[in-house]
Amino acid sequence: MKKKIKVLHFIAGLGNGGAERQLIELLKYNRNHGVVLFTNAGVYKNTLKEFNIRVWEINIRKKYLIFFKCFFFKKIIKEFKPDIIQSWMYNTCLILSIFKKLKFYNIPLIWSIRCSDMNTKDYPFFLKLNIFFCKILSNIPKKIIYNSKAGLDYHEKIGFFKKKSYLIFNGVDSKKFKPNKVLRKKLRYQYNFKEKDIVVLCVARVDPMKNHTTLLSAFKNIKKNNPNNNLKLVLIGKGTELFKEKKVYLSLGMKLNIERFYNLADIIILPSVYGEGFSNVLVEGMLTNLLPISFDVGDSRSIINNCGYVMKKINEIELINIFNKLSKLKKDQIKGLGIKARSRAKLLYTPLKMINLYNKVYLEVF
Repeated sequence: MKKKIKVLHFIAGLGNGGAERQLIELLKYNRNHGVVLFTNAGVYKNTLKEFNIRVWEINIRKKYLIFFKCFFFKKIIKEFKPDIIQSWMYNTCLILSIFKKLKFYNIPLIWSIRCSDMNTKDYPFFLKLNIFFCKILSNIPKKIIYNSKAGLDYHEKIGFFKKKSYLIFNGVDSKKFKPNKVLRKKLRYQYNFKEKDIVVLCVARVDPMKNHTTLLSAFKNIKKNNPNNNLKLVLIGKGTELFKEKKVYLSLGMKLNIERFYNLADIIILPSVYGEGFSNVLVEGMLTNLLPISFDVGDSRSIINNCGYVMKKINEIELINIFNKLSKLKKDQIKGLGIKARSRAKLLYTPLKMINLYNKVYLEVF
């Protein structure tokens, strides 16, 4: 039996999202793997070069054109000779399953599902179709890897093949995401924050599930009714640069070196209302000594545990109440919970645990 299983990963592209970061973490420890990208390597192009990973960038602009690339995919598989194919997220899981059904390849397939309960009404009808057909074809992969208990439970509930389910939590590098006093001081000076300010950070792309509308409405309510409190809100993520109310919050857009910017804050907030599985953002913030706050979505409750606050009801009033509570906390209380949060995240969600479990699955499937 081979010591190192050779896996060919298929994913839409490599943006700055959580799934993409986890794939990069996996490749860091498995450099004999390859990656096929339906679009391009994006922000991780240089990282993949550094890891010496084989990469194929297809640059498909329209989703339906993917099916015209089936023979090209077959050629890649024949050339790379992988032991296993792993598809990431609904689109690629569906496409690779169809190709397998059509006998374009005959090696084992593994799915990676990264979300929980998506509200398909907020997205194009194609997503609903995608989930439906994935459910029908969920007997094809050898394993379906979920990164959250919430995601596993939800997909089994709607009819995904139960016997294929496997749970692997994300692993986040505590050496990369860590508190840095010098950097904190520099960033807070750069963005005009005082030491007494309580900086709340939201790291999320602008997307219906991320719920920026409710977050901003609640924060504006707080600042209107109590303009002298020390709470400050910072938004980071693709699309946030379009939010223009500079007197109410600071919006920085997407940042590639996101690990630096956690040091700006005291609190990390996840305002998502659905769809979250395992939130990388919560763990990354916790590893940087930030107090975590979230609505009760995905695995957030089990991630945070007693190191922060989980809002039971998903509405604006809950957010307003939590902001009021935060504004009354002393900085030492926030710092204490942040230190506790780092200890928890560092113990439970390590890259090595994640990598070992993936490699265990590869051996089982192979």
